[in-house]
Amino acid sequence: MSVTEVSQKYRTTHSYPGALYLLPSDEDEKERLAHQHQLYKTLFGGRVIFPNIVFPPNAEVLDLGTGSATWLVDCRSLLPESVQLYGMDIESKLFPAYSVTPANTHYSIGSVTNLPSYWSSKFTLVNQRLLILALSKDEWRKDISEIYRVLKDGGYAQFTEIDSNWISGPKTVEYVKFLNDFLEAKNLDLQCCDHIPELMANAGFVDIHTEEVIVKIGKWAGQLGEEARNASIGALRGMKGPVMKAGGMGFARTPEEFDQKMDEVADEWDRTEGSYRKLKVFYGMKCQ
Repeated sequence: MSVTEVSQKYRTTHSYPGALYLLPSDEDEKERLAHQHQLYKTLFGGRVIFPNIVFPPNAEVLDLGTGSATWLVDCRSLLPESVQLYGMDIESKLFPAYSVTPANTHYSIGSVTNLPSYWSSKFTLVNQRLLILALSKDEWRKDISEIYRVLKDGGYAQFTEIDSNWISGPKTVEYVKFLNDFLEAKNLDLQCCDHIPELMANAGFVDIHTEEVIVKIGKWAGQLGEEARNASIGALRGMKGPVMKAGGMGFARTPEEFDQKMDEVADEWDRTEGSYRKLKVFYGMKCQ
Protein backbone atom coordinates (compact mmCIF):
# COMPACT_ATOMS: atom_id res chain seq x y z
CA MET A 1 0.00 0.00 0.00
CA SER A 2 1.40 3.39 -0.97
CA VAL A 3 1.64 6.39 1.34
CA THR A 4 -0.99 8.11 -0.82
CA GLU A 5 -3.40 5.22 -0.37
CA VAL A 6 -2.79 5.18 3.37
CA SER A 7 -3.34 8.94 3.71
CA GLN A 8 -6.65 8.68 1.85
CA LYS A 9 -7.84 5.75 3.94
CA TYR A 10 -7.50 7.20 7.44
CA ARG A 11 -8.95 10.00 9.50
CA THR A 12 -8.38 13.73 9.06
CA THR A 13 -5.31 15.04 10.88
CA HIS A 14 -3.78 18.45 11.49
CA SER A 15 -2.00 20.38 8.74
CA TYR A 16 0.44 22.39 10.88
CA PRO A 17 3.97 22.29 9.39
CA GLY A 18 6.46 20.30 11.46
CA ALA A 19 4.03 19.34 14.25
CA LEU A 20 4.37 15.79 15.58
CA TYR A 21 0.84 15.40 17.00
CA LEU A 22 -0.52 11.92 16.23
CA LEU A 23 -4.27 12.09 16.90
CA PRO A 24 -6.97 13.05 14.37
CA SER A 25 -8.91 16.31 14.02
CA ASP A 26 -12.47 15.28 13.16
CA GLU A 27 -15.96 15.09 14.64
CA ASP A 28 -15.35 11.70 16.28
CA GLU A 29 -12.29 13.11 18.04
CA LYS A 30 -14.26 16.18 19.10
CA GLU A 31 -16.85 13.94 20.75
CA ARG A 32 -14.15 11.79 22.39
CA LEU A 33 -12.45 14.87 23.84
CA ALA A 34 -15.74 16.13 25.28
CA HIS A 35 -16.39 12.82 27.07
CA GLN A 36 -12.78 12.61 28.22
CA HIS A 37 -12.97 16.12 29.70
CA GLN A 38 -16.06 15.24 31.73
CA LEU A 39 -14.42 12.02 32.94
CA TYR A 40 -11.27 13.78 34.11
CA LYS A 41 -13.31 16.55 35.72
CA THR A 42 -15.30 13.95 37.65
CA LEU A 43 -12.16 12.09 38.75
CA PHE A 44 -10.72 15.32 40.16
CA GLY A 45 -13.89 16.13 42.09
CA GLY A 46 -15.25 18.67 39.62
CA ARG A 47 -12.13 20.84 39.59
CA VAL A 48 -10.74 22.27 36.36
CA ILE A 49 -8.56 24.99 37.94
CA PHE A 50 -6.11 23.56 40.46
CA PRO A 51 -4.08 26.44 41.93
CA ASN A 52 -5.83 28.74 44.39
CA ILE A 53 -6.05 31.85 42.21
CA VAL A 54 -7.87 35.11 42.77
CA PHE A 55 -8.57 36.43 39.29
CA PRO A 56 -8.35 40.22 39.05
CA PRO A 57 -10.75 42.18 36.81
CA ASN A 58 -9.82 41.74 33.13
CA ALA A 59 -7.48 38.82 33.89
CA GLU A 60 -6.43 36.74 30.88
CA VAL A 61 -6.38 32.94 30.72
CA LEU A 62 -4.69 30.80 28.05
CA ASP A 63 -5.52 27.19 27.10
CA LEU A 64 -2.80 25.54 25.00
CA GLY A 65 -3.65 22.56 22.82
CA THR A 66 -7.23 23.67 23.30
CA GLY A 67 -8.68 21.26 20.71
CA SER A 68 -12.46 21.51 20.99
CA ALA A 69 -12.07 23.98 23.91
CA THR A 70 -13.97 21.87 26.45
CA TRP A 71 -11.72 23.08 29.29
CA LEU A 72 -12.03 26.71 28.21
CA VAL A 73 -15.82 26.50 27.94
CA ASP A 74 -16.01 25.08 31.47
CA CYS A 75 -13.79 27.88 32.78
CA ARG A 76 -16.07 30.46 31.21
CA SER A 77 -18.85 29.44 33.58
CA LEU A 78 -16.54 29.78 36.61
CA LEU A 79 -14.98 33.16 35.90
CA PRO A 80 -16.32 36.73 35.61
CA GLU A 81 -17.30 37.86 32.11
CA SER A 82 -14.52 40.45 32.29
CA VAL A 83 -11.89 37.67 32.17
CA GLN A 84 -10.53 37.19 28.65
CA LEU A 85 -10.11 33.58 27.50
CA TYR A 86 -7.65 32.47 24.80
CA GLY A 87 -7.41 29.05 23.17
CA MET A 88 -4.53 28.05 20.89
CA ASP A 89 -4.02 24.88 18.87
CA ILE A 90 -2.13 23.75 15.78
CA GLU A 91 -5.45 22.99 14.08
CA SER A 92 -8.72 24.95 13.98
CA LYS A 93 -11.01 22.13 12.82
CA LEU A 94 -12.15 21.38 16.39
CA PHE A 95 -12.67 25.00 17.51
CA PRO A 96 -16.24 25.91 18.51
CA ALA A 97 -18.16 27.73 15.80
CA TYR A 98 -17.69 31.49 15.68
CA SER A 99 -21.46 31.94 16.04
CA VAL A 100 -21.43 30.43 19.55
CA THR A 101 -18.17 32.03 20.74
CA PRO A 102 -18.67 34.86 23.26
CA ALA A 103 -16.89 38.18 22.90
CA ASN A 104 -14.47 37.36 25.73
CA THR A 105 -13.19 34.16 24.05
CA HIS A 106 -10.52 34.13 21.35
CA TYR A 107 -9.06 31.23 19.32
CA SER A 108 -5.87 31.15 17.28
CA ILE A 109 -3.63 28.69 15.45
CA GLY A 110 -0.08 28.36 16.70
CA SER A 111 2.55 26.22 18.38
CA VAL A 112 3.18 25.94 22.11
CA THR A 113 6.90 26.12 21.39
CA ASN A 114 6.67 29.56 19.75
CA LEU A 115 4.07 31.73 21.43
CA PRO A 116 3.60 35.31 20.20
CA SER A 117 6.28 37.70 21.42
CA TYR A 118 3.64 40.26 22.43
CA TRP A 119 2.17 37.77 24.94
CA SER A 120 5.06 38.20 27.39
CA SER A 121 3.83 38.61 31.00
CA LYS A 122 0.18 38.55 29.84
CA PHE A 123 -1.67 35.66 31.50
CA THR A 124 -2.82 34.94 35.04
CA LEU A 125 -3.29 31.22 34.26
CA VAL A 126 -2.04 28.97 31.47
CA ASN A 127 -3.56 25.51 31.09
CA GLN A 128 -2.15 22.66 29.01
CA ARG A 129 -3.43 19.10 28.79
CA LEU A 130 -2.41 15.83 27.19
CA LEU A 131 0.37 16.78 24.79
CA ILE A 132 2.07 13.45 25.45
CA LEU A 133 1.48 12.57 21.78
CA ALA A 134 2.63 15.96 20.52
CA LEU A 135 5.98 17.09 21.96
CA SER A 136 9.54 15.83 21.79
CA LYS A 137 11.79 16.06 24.85
CA ASP A 138 13.41 19.22 23.50
CA GLU A 139 9.99 20.69 22.68
CA TRP A 140 8.81 20.06 26.25
CA ARG A 141 11.65 22.27 27.51
CA LYS A 142 10.79 25.00 25.02
CA ASP A 143 7.06 24.69 25.74
CA ILE A 144 7.44 25.15 29.50
CA SER A 145 9.91 27.98 29.03
CA GLU A 146 7.47 29.76 26.70
CA ILE A 147 4.62 29.30 29.16
CA TYR A 148 6.76 30.83 31.90
CA ARG A 149 7.49 33.81 29.64
CA VAL A 150 3.84 34.59 28.89
CA LEU A 151 2.70 34.37 32.52
CA LYS A 152 2.36 37.45 34.67
CA ASP A 153 4.52 37.53 37.78
CA GLY A 154 2.62 35.48 40.34
CA GLY A 155 0.64 33.72 37.59
CA TYR A 156 0.19 29.95 37.49
CA ALA A 157 0.57 27.21 34.90
CA GLN A 158 -1.06 23.80 35.15
CA PHE A 159 -0.26 20.68 33.13
CA THR A 160 -2.42 17.55 32.96
CA GLU A 161 -0.82 14.38 31.61
CA ILE A 162 -1.36 10.63 31.74
CA ASP A 163 1.34 8.49 33.35
CA SER A 164 3.26 6.08 31.14
CA ASN A 165 2.63 3.07 33.40
CA TRP A 166 -0.39 1.06 32.31
CA ILE A 167 -1.46 -1.76 34.63
CA SER A 168 -3.49 -4.62 33.09
CA GLY A 169 -2.68 -7.87 31.30
CA PRO A 170 -0.33 -9.23 28.59
CA LYS A 171 -2.12 -7.60 25.64
CA THR A 172 -1.64 -4.22 27.29
CA VAL A 173 2.01 -4.99 28.03
CA GLU A 174 2.54 -5.79 24.35
CA TYR A 175 0.84 -2.59 23.27
CA VAL A 176 2.70 -0.34 25.70
CA LYS A 177 6.03 -1.80 24.54
CA PHE A 178 5.07 -1.07 20.94
CA LEU A 179 3.81 2.41 21.85
CA ASN A 180 7.04 3.26 23.64
CA ASP A 181 9.08 2.11 20.61
CA PHE A 182 6.79 3.95 18.19
CA LEU A 183 6.91 7.22 20.11
CA GLU A 184 10.67 6.91 20.54
CA ALA A 185 11.00 6.56 16.76
CA LYS A 186 8.87 9.72 16.43
CA ASN A 187 11.05 11.49 19.04
CA LEU A 188 8.04 11.80 21.37
CA ASP A 189 8.23 11.30 25.13
CA LEU A 190 5.91 8.71 26.68
CA GLN A 191 7.57 9.38 30.05
CA CYS A 192 6.89 13.14 30.01
CA CYS A 193 5.15 12.90 33.42
CA ASP A 194 8.49 11.95 34.97
CA HIS A 195 10.15 15.14 33.70
CA ILE A 196 7.56 17.93 34.01
CA PRO A 197 8.27 19.00 37.62
CA GLU A 198 12.01 19.27 36.94
CA LEU A 199 11.41 21.16 33.71
CA MET A 200 9.12 23.55 35.54
CA ALA A 201 11.73 24.17 38.22
CA ASN A 202 14.43 24.69 35.60
CA ALA A 203 12.23 27.28 33.85
CA GLY A 204 11.88 29.24 37.10
CA PHE A 205 8.56 28.01 38.51
CA VAL A 206 8.16 27.89 42.28
CA ASP A 207 5.47 26.45 44.58
CA ILE A 208 5.28 23.36 42.33
CA HIS A 209 2.64 20.78 43.25
CA THR A 210 1.59 17.39 41.87
CA GLU A 211 -1.84 15.80 42.24
CA GLU A 212 -2.85 12.43 40.85
CA VAL A 213 -5.86 10.16 40.58
CA ILE A 214 -6.21 6.51 39.68
CA VAL A 215 -8.10 6.02 36.41
CA LYS A 216 -9.75 2.60 36.66
CA ILE A 217 -10.31 1.18 33.18
CA GLY A 218 -12.86 -1.38 32.03
CA LYS A 219 -16.39 -2.66 32.67
CA TRP A 220 -15.32 -4.13 36.01
CA ALA A 221 -15.04 -0.52 37.32
CA GLY A 222 -18.61 0.48 36.45
CA GLN A 223 -19.69 3.48 34.40
CA LEU A 224 -16.52 5.51 35.01
CA GLY A 225 -14.46 2.48 34.05
CA GLU A 226 -16.32 2.16 30.77
CA GLU A 227 -15.92 5.87 30.09
CA ALA A 228 -12.19 5.61 30.79
CA ARG A 229 -11.94 2.60 28.48
CA ASN A 230 -13.73 4.45 25.69
CA ALA A 231 -11.57 7.57 26.07
CA SER A 232 -8.34 5.57 26.11
CA ILE A 233 -9.12 3.09 23.36
CA GLY A 234 -10.50 5.93 21.23
CA ALA A 235 -7.14 7.68 21.43
CA LEU A 236 -5.26 4.47 20.62
CA ARG A 237 -7.50 3.75 17.63
CA GLY A 238 -6.95 7.33 16.47
CA MET A 239 -3.27 6.56 15.95
CA LYS A 240 -3.98 3.87 13.35
CA GLY A 241 -3.13 6.14 10.41
CA PRO A 242 0.30 7.23 11.71
CA VAL A 243 1.12 3.64 12.74
CA MET A 244 0.23 2.18 9.34
CA LYS A 245 2.06 4.99 7.52
CA ALA A 246 5.12 3.88 9.50
CA GLY A 247 4.65 0.33 8.20
CA GLY A 248 3.02 -1.02 11.36
CA MET A 249 6.29 -1.03 13.31
CA GLY A 250 6.07 -4.80 13.77
CA PHE A 251 2.82 -4.42 15.71
CA ALA A 252 0.23 -4.70 12.94
CA ARG A 253 0.74 -5.71 9.32
CA THR A 254 -2.66 -4.46 8.15
CA PRO A 255 -5.31 -1.97 9.30
CA GLU A 256 -7.56 -4.90 10.11
CA GLU A 257 -4.91 -6.45 12.36
CA PHE A 258 -4.48 -3.10 14.13
CA ASP A 259 -8.24 -2.94 14.78
CA GLN A 260 -8.24 -6.51 16.07
CA LYS A 261 -5.42 -5.79 18.49
CA MET A 262 -7.24 -2.72 19.79
CA ASP A 263 -10.34 -4.87 20.33
CA GLU A 264 -8.22 -7.34 22.31
CA VAL A 265 -6.73 -4.60 24.49
CA ALA A 266 -10.18 -3.14 25.27
CA ASP A 267 -11.53 -6.61 26.05
CA GLU A 268 -8.58 -7.24 28.37
CA TRP A 269 -9.36 -4.06 30.32
CA ASP A 270 -12.98 -5.16 30.69
CA ARG A 271 -11.96 -8.61 31.94
CA THR A 272 -8.96 -7.67 34.11
CA GLU A 273 -10.05 -6.27 37.45
CA GLY A 274 -7.50 -3.75 38.65
CA SER A 275 -6.63 -2.32 35.20
CA TYR A 276 -5.69 1.32 35.65
CA ARG A 277 -3.53 4.31 34.76
CA LYS A 278 -2.63 7.41 36.74
CA LEU A 279 -3.69 10.89 35.68
CA LYS A 280 -1.48 13.67 37.02
CA VAL A 281 -1.76 17.44 37.33
CA PHE A 282 1.31 19.59 37.89
CA TYR A 283 1.01 23.27 38.74
CA GLY A 284 3.37 26.02 39.78
CA MET A 285 3.77 29.79 40.00
CA LYS A 286 5.92 32.24 38.10
CA CYS A 287 8.19 33.93 40.63
CA GLN A 288 6.98 37.38 41.68
